[in-house]
Amino acid sequence: MNTQIEDIDSCNKKIKFDIAYKDYEAKVKESYLALAQQVKVPGFRSGKAPMSMLEKRFGTNVKKEVMTELISEQLAEVIQEQGFRSVSPPKILEVEAEEGTDISVSASLEIVPGFKVSDYSKVVIPIEITRVTEDDVDQAINYQREHQGTKVQVTDRSVEDQDFVKLDFKGTMNGKVFEGGEGSDHVVQIGSEYLLKDMGNQLIGMSVGEEKDISVKIPEDYSANKSIAGQDVIFHVSLKGIQENQLPELNDDFAKNIKPKDKFTSLEDMRLKIKSELEEHARGDAHREAKKVVTKKITEMNPIEVPEGLVEEQIKHMVVQALKKEQQSKNQTAPIDEEEIHVSDLQKKDHRENAIQLLQQELVLDQLATDLNIEIEEDELNAEVNNMVRMLGETNAQKMKKEWEKNGVLSRLQSRIKRDKTLDSVMKQIQLKEETVDRKEHIDNN
Repeated sequence: MNTQIEDIDSCNKKIKFDIAYKDYEAKVKESYLALAQQVKVPGFRSGKAPMSMLEKRFGTNVKKEVMTELISEQLAEVIQEQGFRSVSPPKILEVEAEEGTDISVSASLEIVPGFKVSDYSKVVIPIEITRVTEDDVDQAINYQREHQGTKVQVTDRSVEDQDFVKLDFKGTMNGKVFEGGEGSDHVVQIGSEYLLKDMGNQLIGMSVGEEKDISVKIPEDYSANKSIAGQDVIFHVSLKGIQENQLPELNDDFAKNIKPKDKFTSLEDMRLKIKSELEEHARGDAHREAKKVVTKKITEMNPIEVPEGLVEEQIKHMVVQALKKEQQSKNQTAPIDEEEIHVSDLQKKDHRENAIQLLQQELVLDQLATDLNIEIEEDELNAEVNNMVRMLGETNAQKMKKEWEKNGVLSRLQSRIKRDKTLDSVMKQIQLKEETVDRKEHIDNN
C-alpha cells in the first residue's frame, strides 16, 4: 500500500493512500457471493442468481459498503503502524475512484502528539509542613468535648454565642417569600457555618417568645438559592427555645470514653496521640500540595499542543459537572442528558484556559505512566469503586461499576488511579526538601 503522511501541525495529519483496484474488485465479488446466499431472487434457487442480476439490484449499495470497509481497514492499519493516538475517527476528505484504476483516498486525523518527557530527576520541590501547636491540640480536644456535650434547656437568659436556638422563620425579598425562605421548629447553632453570620449576630440577645424582623445581606457566593445571592432580605423570626451545650469535664475519664473506647488511656495520652495524628495529617496535606506543584513543574518542562477535539470534550465535561453541582445545591435529582447539553461560546471562552492546562497535565502524566510501566491492578480499581459507592450511600458496588462502565465514569476513574500511581512513583525520583513552618508563614508563602 502506497501511503503518504503529511504533517498539518503536531496534532493533525493528512493521510493519503491507494487501494488496489484488484483488491476492491475481489472484495465486491466476495460480497455478491455472500449476498446471493442471503437474498431470494424470483425464478432462481437460493445462491444461484446470476452476478449480473445481483449487480443490477444491489450494486450501488454493495460497492459503497465495500469501499467504506476497505477505507476503514486501511486507515486502521495506518494508524496502528504509525502508532498514532487518535482523538476521534478520521475524516474522509476525498475519494478518487474510476472503473479499472486504483482508488486514491485522502483523510485527516487528529492525534495526541508524541513527545518524550524531559529528565526530572534533578527537580527540587520544597515542601512546607505546617507546625502543629498546643493550640491546635486544644482545638481538636475541644471539638471532641463539644461532640460529647449534653444539650440542656435554658430559661433564665437570652441567646448567647454558640447557643442552639429553635425558631420559626419567614424570609421575604421585595415583600415576597422566596424559595426555601420558610421554616418551623428549625434548630441551629449561633456562630455555626450553617447560619448566616448577619442573622446569627441579630439573634443574640433575643429571649424565648420574642419575635423580630431581621434584615440580612445575602453573600454574593450564596449557592443554596442563587436567586437571592447578593440581595437584601428580611427574616421574620420567632424564638421558641434556647439550649446550651454543657461540656464534659476535661480529665482522664473523658479521654477514656472517647470512641472507640480504649483509644486513649489518659488525658496526656490523648494529647500526645492527637498531636501525632495532626502532624501526620499536616505532612499528608503538604505532600498532596507538593504533588500539584510537581505536576505543574513537569508540565511546564514539557510544553505540548493539545488537540482541539480533546479541548472541546473537556470543556463540555466541565459544563456538565457544573450543572450537576448546581443541581445538587438545589436538591434536584433529574438526570442530565449530556447529549442534549449545548456549550455556548461564552462557556467555551470561560473554561478554555483551565481545560487546556488540565489536559496538558494529564497528557504528560499519561506519557510518564507509559514510560514507567504503571499499571492498575483489578483489586486497586475495585477498592476505589467500593470507596466511591460508600461515599454515595449506595450498596451494590457491582451494579454501580457496570453503570459507570457504560457512561464513561469507570474509564475516568481508571485514568485518575493510574495518574495518582504515576505521581507517587515520580515523587520518589525527585528531590523533596521538607521544612516545618508556622501556619502564618505557610499562609504568607502561599
